Amino acid sequence: MFNFIIRLIDSIVWPLLIVVVIWLVFFMNLSTSINFNSFGMHPKEIKGLYGIFTMVFLHGDFDHLFSNSVPLLLSMGFIFIYFEKEKLPILLLNLLFTGVLLLFMGEQGSTHIGASGVVYAYVFFLVTHAFFTKNKEMLAAAFVLIFLYGGLIYGLFPEFGKLIGKNISWEGHLSGAISGVLTGFIYRKKGPQQALFFVDEDDDENDDEMGYWNLPEEDEYGTTVNYHFKEKK
Repeated sequence: MFNFIIRLIDSIVWPLLIVVVIWLVFFMNLSTSINFNSFGMHPKEIKGLYGIFTMVFLHGDFDHLFSNSVPLLLSMGFIFIYFEKEKLPILLLNLLFTGVLLLFMGEQGSTHIGASGVVYAYVFFLVTHAFFTKNKEMLAAAFVLIFLYGGLIYGLFPEFGKLIGKNISWEGHLSGAISGVLTGFIYRKKGPQQALFFVDEDDDENDDEMGYWNLPEEDEYGTTVNYHFKEKK
């Protein structure tokens, strides 16, 4: 019970700390003359390399910030809960893959900011892992995120931004989705797996010599019966 409480706190504290840092950077950007958003991702440019790690902490307005904060917090929380040993590599690989893909896929001359790319990566990671392992609990968690993060699928298409009147980084969303699928496949044998009700074992190799099936048995006439099994080659 104590270990579970520690895991639960750990799954909340660190993702929450990251979201708090994102909010602090946003308010610093508002209160200073430095335009932090210029440090976002610049596709097909050398300076876009640092944007791989900085764009996640940069947001244009409160609506942009809030819409990313909740799904980012929840998706990281689920990864912390389900992947206790692999959580950091999973988070960092998705961040790296998403940024590198956007660096090559994005339009040159544009600047990409926001955490929506890694949100897509984490959500698609959970969906992909649940698909391979058929783990119903994780699949349910992924669909909760999809439900809360409205327009998840639509955000993968360039026309969606024009439809809602916003400049949406569909390349960042697509990069994140691809990253999530890749890492979900890589880590498909890690974390929670499908619960097996019947384990397929080789009875001959794991036979219990003291099992009741190997003990002598007397029939109703007092005759001792011994059961012998021929070993499989």
